[in-house]
Amino acid sequence: MDIQLFQTFLMVAKLGNMTQAAEQLNFTQPTVTGQIRALEQAFGVMLFDRVGKKLFITDAGRELIAYAEKLLAIYDEAHKALSAHPGNIKIGISTTTVNYILAPYLQTFQQQVPHCSVTMEMCSHAATVPKGIAENRFDLGIIQKELSLDYLTGFEVFKEQLVWVVHPMVAEKFKHSTDILEYPLLGYKAGGLFRSLYDKTLGRKKSEPSIVYNDAEAMKNSILQGLGCGALPLNLVKNLLADGSLIEFTNVPRPEFSVWVVYHKEKKLSRAAMKLIDILKGEKSGTTE
Repeated sequence: MDIQLFQTFLMVAKLGNMTQAAEQLNFTQPTVTGQIRALEQAFGVMLFDRVGKKLFITDAGRELIAYAEKLLAIYDEAHKALSAHPGNIKIGISTTTVNYILAPYLQTFQQQVPHCSVTMEMCSHAATVPKGIAENRFDLGIIQKELSLDYLTGFEVFKEQLVWVVHPMVAEKFKHSTDILEYPLLGYKAGGLFRSLYDKTLGRKKSEPSIVYNDAEAMKNSILQGLGCGALPLNLVKNLLADGSLIEFTNVPRPEFSVWVVYHKEKKLSRAAMKLIDILKGEKSGTTE
């Protein structure tokens, strides 16, 4: 039963006049009359006697006043409690590099929805993200390529590039050779997007990497420690390239990939989750230069 019916009933009981109650509630008089009749039909009693143009509350109506006031008080209490309840959006991500890409979007979201928290779970395998969405462990998923699964929908939020980099000391050791294959190669585990882009870039010239990683963050740290050269998302290393901490092999193409936001087609997302989606769509960035 609509809580508004009880609000209307109490206003009519207080004023003793349908027209005045309608004015106070910003309703039409027929709307107020219809709501009172709906209550009377629901309880099977007359709440008001109509004598000509005058309205008189019945004994049943007087008894309902106390219950209506309690119902509205409890409703108001519940509304306040739930309004203050911190929401939570659960996001499954396929790589830690997504954290760098999401940072400006999440900052905007925090400013606009300060009482909602965001939980991000790092998934060791890309397939874990859509599986988590299907099992309702994640509200949203952030992946590095479009997925054509029947239960998923989504959109591209960011374009990114892989750049080949090396530490300056390692470059000096190899006399700043522009031939990547002269350096110790750091690679990615077979089966992932980065590995496929890695192999595609090197083509027939490729050789097996000396060390294999599951994630770009781990590779970045190894390159900074001078273990070899490798391919990293530009957004992850652009500051390191700018300050000279890393050197890019500019003669090697930058393979491009997309970052996608995905979610279940049949799940009704919270207002907060929809707000985050709107922010991600509204602030879509182009390819990093």
